[in-house]
Amino acid sequence: MGNKRYLIINADDFGLNKSVNGAVSELFQLGAITSATILAPAPLSEEACRISAEAGLAVGVHWTLNSEWADEKWRPCAGDSVPSLLKEGFLMHNDKEMAGAAGSADVTRELEAQYLSLLGRGCRPDHADSHGGTLYGTNGRLFFLNAFSVCRKYGLPFRFARQYAFISRQLGGRIPPALRIAHRTIVRLAGLMKVKLLDDLVTHPLPVEKIEGYEALCAYYEKELAGAGPGITEVFMHPALPDDALLKRTPQWQKRVWEYTYLKSGRFTRFIEGEGFIPVSWAQAPFGRRKP
Repeated sequence: MGNKRYLIINADDFGLNKSVNGAVSELFQLGAITSATILAPAPLSEEACRISAEAGLAVGVHWTLNSEWADEKWRPCAGDSVPSLLKEGFLMHNDKEMAGAAGSADVTRELEAQYLSLLGRGCRPDHADSHGGTLYGTNGRLFFLNAFSVCRKYGLPFRFARQYAFISRQLGGRIPPALRIAHRTIVRLAGLMKVKLLDDLVTHPLPVEKIEGYEALCAYYEKELAGAGPGITEVFMHPALPDDALLKRTPQWQKRVWEYTYLKSGRFTRFIEGEGFIPVSWAQAPFGRRKP
């Protein structure tokens, strides 16, 4: 691998709704992204799978144990066999409520069912990751062990950075000692379970109200990626088409639209070319054994 910098450009939440599906499909056609992750329980996941299967798109499974919105009911892929994840027959919305109730066996069963759901719809996921960070241990549960177990069974790499840089970005530059220890532990466990991880991750950590406009969002991505070292980095965004109804539902939709605009404009593509990044999908990335 040497000093080469490989970049996976991933669009999250494929299957969430028509706005997201339209944006992801268009960005794939433009060559602006190299990967996307499908929310198997989401309302339009079947459409996302059909689009992916027909076009041969590089997609992963975007594992989720809860729904995106409280007023939108998502059925688990494992059906009634995961009772501890359910509230009135549907996945819970609140992550803390879910984490307090979830049984480990049910978590593993649902993660595997989501992976198999995509397979059954003509997709072969090339990696797995966590919607909303649910599987990273931030909710007090060690769900990353469940994720690693399913990844090992099906030979899937998992979205977790071997380096501290991602955590530092998310926390504004400060990493508590306990979090450093937890990070090293997770990386070592992945190695023991033979689950491949990438080196670095970049996404914009702030809600839209704390971002000083579109230009500030673009500048953040460019600054952080310019400082990325050799190895495999993933930048993940949540692009979506403009939608007035969804913007009224949540102001965060504007951030998604900005990310879609940024990717579609070609500015991001020109930036990574200038930086010498090699764009790859997860399947194309040269994963190998490297020291944490």
